[in-house]
Amino acid sequence: MHLKKSCRIQAICRSFLLLCLLWPITDSRAGQAELFNLYTQLKPVLDKNAYGIPVYIHSSDENNTMTGVIYGVIHHPFSVVSQALLTPANWCDIAPQHLNIKACTYRSLKDYCQLTFYSGRKYYERADDVYQLTYRFDIIAQARDFVEIDMSATDGPAGTSDYRLKIQTIPLNASSSFVYFSYSYKYNFITSMGMGTYLATLGSGKLGFSITGNDQHGKPVYVGGVRGIIERNAVRYYLAIQSYLDTLHIKTVDRFIARINNWFDLTEQHHLQLYEMDKQDYLQYKRQEHQDQQRLQQQITQTSDIANNCTATSRP
Repeated sequence: MHLKKSCRIQAICRSFLLLCLLWPITDSRAGQAELFNLYTQLKPVLDKNAYGIPVYIHSSDENNTMTGVIYGVIHHPFSVVSQALLTPANWCDIAPQHLNIKACTYRSLKDYCQLTFYSGRKYYERADDVYQLTYRFDIIAQARDFVEIDMSATDGPAGTSDYRLKIQTIPLNASSSFVYFSYSYKYNFITSMGMGTYLATLGSGKLGFSITGNDQHGKPVYVGGVRGIIERNAVRYYLAIQSYLDTLHIKTVDRFIARINNWFDLTEQHHLQLYEMDKQDYLQYKRQEHQDQQRLQQQITQTSDIANNCTATSRP
């Protein structure tokens, strides 16, 4: 498939997806059917695209809300994928692979599980000293062939708010699953000013994944600006899910090191968009941050006898 044809298909798919996202999924059966329909529509792009992996990536910046959306095929059985994603504590192994997440802790509250993401800069910072994003973890739907999870945080750093991570998955065959992942948050004037400064300095020239056209040599032109920001972060979370699943077969004692190595290697497949530092620096920072996370989680466990049994209840 030529690049121009691929771009036309992506444009058609983008219009179709935006229309679909306007209609909420109300139950597991409808959810499974809708997600499989989207998979069918996207299959040409998933099979062959500029990224070299089976994903479709889209973003929007509307009404002071940035949203990054990924549809992708993960080559792991649905039973493994759903079990991993439905367990809140597992997200404290998934999320901290992202270079801006310094640590994650979990605790059971009265009627839901709370996850705290300790969000900072890409270099090592003590988790105690960075911003704490507290997410409510909810299982929206859990069925034999469809799972939907929602994580929401009211307040964020630098004037941001209404953070949402939403995940849906269905089985494709005995060994593969189709996953929808979206990451979004709202921003205000102060945030916008800060993003403008970042994009004019440190973020200058950084690219996202959506292809907006071709240059004079026929090469893809990738989106930049704030859409590039949200797409890069969404992909980092998506690859963290994949890396978590890829390393489940490894002995527990070796799993953390294998996981962060794998995540970095996955991001390096998209060096143009995702490279931020050398691998050895990333591994060193993550080892230090992991020690902070273990200490923080131990403090919670010592004061709560239900922390290690953190579960979430489905919304009515």
